[in-house]
Amino acid sequence: MYQTMYVIHVLSALALIFYILLPFLVGGAANRSTAIALSRGNRIGQYVLVLAFLSGGYMVSKADYSVLWMVLAVVLILVMFAMTGMASKPFKKLIAGETGGAALRKLRTFTLISGVSYALLMAMMLGPK
Repeated sequence: MYQTMYVIHVLSALALIFYILLPFLVGGAANRSTAIALSRGNRIGQYVLVLAFLSGGYMVSKADYSVLWMVLAVVLILVMFAMTGMASKPFKKLIAGETGGAALRKLRTFTLISGVSYALLMAMMLGPK
């Protein structure tokens, strides 16, 4: 079972690279079709993030990690959950045709924080002990 969860976790991590790229792709979100595609990618990414969280939780339960490492991992995952969820509203505004810069600025901020959180998570995963 551990090996299955490990494969799911690694595949999820590969799919979540989308969040590192997303802050750079958001500039094209002023275009409605691009905003729709990125919004769908964000939604899929949220489900993949749940898979990564669950598989990682299982693997942590079977291994010996420090409490600090586990707390940092959970906090960074929660930050990603929050930022990707909050990015949904600016995406909806851009899809609805709102051309104001406020939605795009919020979207850039949320995706940048999410991308940085993911990069920090990857750095943590390379040296978990």
